[in-house]
Order: sequence, then C-alpha cells, then structure tokens
Amino acid sequence: MRRVGVLTVAAALALAGCAQAGGDSSGTELAEAMAEVAESAPASQAFLYNDLAHWRDLGLTPGQETERPWQDMASFSLGAFGVPERRDPVGGDLSGAERAISIGIPPDTVRLDGDFDAAAVRDRLVAAGGAPRRLGEHEVITRGEDVTATSENGMLVQTSADDPFGNVAVTGSVIAASPSGSAVRDVLGGSPTLAGKDGYLAIATCLGDVAAAFIMDPQEVGSGPEVRLQGVGVRPPASATDRPVSVVCVLPQAAGHAAVRGDFTTRFTTEGKNRLGKPFGDHAGEIVHDEVGFEDLTVLRATVRHTDATSASFFLRTLAPEDYQESGPS
Repeated sequence: MRRVGVLTVAAALALAGCAQAGGDSSGTELAEAMAEVAESAPASQAFLYNDLAHWRDLGLTPGQETERPWQDMASFSLGAFGVPERRDPVGGDLSGAERAISIGIPPDTVRLDGDFDAAAVRDRLVAAGGAPRRLGEHEVITRGEDVTATSENGMLVQTSADDPFGNVAVTGSVIAASPSGSAVRDVLGGSPTLAGKDGYLAIATCLGDVAAAFIMDPQEVGSGPEVRLQGVGVRPPASATDRPVSVVCVLPQAAGHAAVRGDFTTRFTTEGKNRLGKPFGDHAGEIVHDEVGFEDLTVLRATVRHTDATSASFFLRTLAPEDYQESGPS
C-alpha cells in the first residue's frame, strides 16, 4: 500500500496544537470579516483576508524587505494598496490599516479597516479629478475616464478603465477601492452577507485562527466541479522566525463527497503531485488530514507544515482543486 504522508494520531494532535487550530467560527476574525461583506459574485469568486495588525506586531509592513518565509505576507490581498508608487491617489500613509479584505478575480476590490485621515484622502482624490457621488448608503469618489493614476516619480501607472482607485469610499475607519462601483458597495457590506451564504461559516470553522486566508467557490471560476468551497489559511506565527503552517479546507459537493475525500486524502500528501507534476513534498514537510463538522456539513482539512525554504503564502497563492482531484497528475 502506498504511503500517503499522514502522521500518526499522536503526531497529528501535536501538530494541530502547534498550529493553534481553531474551533467555533463565530469567535474568529475571519468569520467577522465575512459578515462585513455582502454576498455577491465577486465575493464568491474569491474572498481574501489579511490580519495586517498581526504582521505589524511582528515588525512586518508592506513593501519592507524581510527574511523569507514571511516576506510577502504583509502585502497579501492589498492589491495596488501594497505598492507605494501605485497608491498615490490615496496617499502614502496606510500605517493605520489593521485588516485587509479583497474580493473578485482578480481580487482588485480592496477594503482596509483601521484608523485613517478620511478628510485628507477625500480631498486628495477630489483634487486629482475625482467626483463624489452617492452609491447606496455610501459616498464614493469616482475618477473620470480621462483621469490617470501617476506614481510618485511621475511615471504613468494606470488608466481609468482598470484604475484600482477608480471608485473609492473612505471614512475614518474604512478605505475601499475598486475599478467597479458596484464591487465597492459589495465589499462595504450589505444583506445578505457572505457569512450567511451556505458553507462559508463551515469553511471558517475549519480554518479556525488564521492570520490570512483565501476562500474560493470553484463553481464561480470553472474549477473543481465536485468541490463546493475551498479555503486556504495561514496560522498566525508567534515570531517571524517560525516555520509557516497552512491549513487547507475543502467542502465537497454532497454527491461527490466520497470521491473528493478519497482524492484529497490520498493525493494531497507529501508524496502526491500537483497538476504540474511537482511533488507537494517539495514545499510541505508534513501533511495531516482530519475532518471538521459544522451543522450538517463535513469539511475535509489538511494541516501543512512548510519546508524551511517555502514561503508562507505558497499554498495561499497556488493551490487549486485540480491539484488534488482525480483529473490531476497521479
């Protein structure tokens, strides 16, 4: 029988303990973030979450050079906000941002929560040609089609058609930006919420305490026909010298549950290979499988301890249902 890279029960419990596996989703920051975003097509395509305050506490900030494996986590899900020369339209100081949420494919609708100088950001946008308008309950500053974004050194960065700051809503506690006005409205909240959509709190329960997460509905992007939802998260490290631990949660479609369970537990292993034929063991030192129940749903979970050379965001950025379903490489 082929060895599948699953640890003994004792080792699995030890790894789960080190990874700070979460329990009730209602107490997690991830579940709270889901409850503050409206259910919508962009949010279902992709929902990204990042606890910026945690990385700042570890001395990591967007754009700062640091040692692997955590070097890109402070910028995960920030989009254009994470590139200083591209965020000129809203100013350079985002030190008050505590949390980032982004939605869509690509995830170019970004919401930052924290403490901001709303008047300064609004005045800067209006001075650059932005026009205030009402969008539901929110004031949104919209940049016209002839407006372009320029970086601090004057180089052309973005035209309005794909302008990441084409529509911006700002208050003292939130900045949200998107090329799409409707997507800005969605990321600012509304009813029903993403947390209320079937399966999302089950994924949040499975992921537990994470400092960053990427949740997708494969049906929205034409991927993984038997996978209902997939979530990947990164456990919050105690220090920037810790080895990263990722959590992968898969909620199968009811009719395909047994097939997906079989594929996931036997293919997503240190000996298994992804859709490109590369061994997961190149980036995973240990993979432990278990299951998490939520109401009448059962979510498949794998806790992954990275290899020393693997970045914290590797599985966040790369894992797709095709990597572990039967249609992928053997």
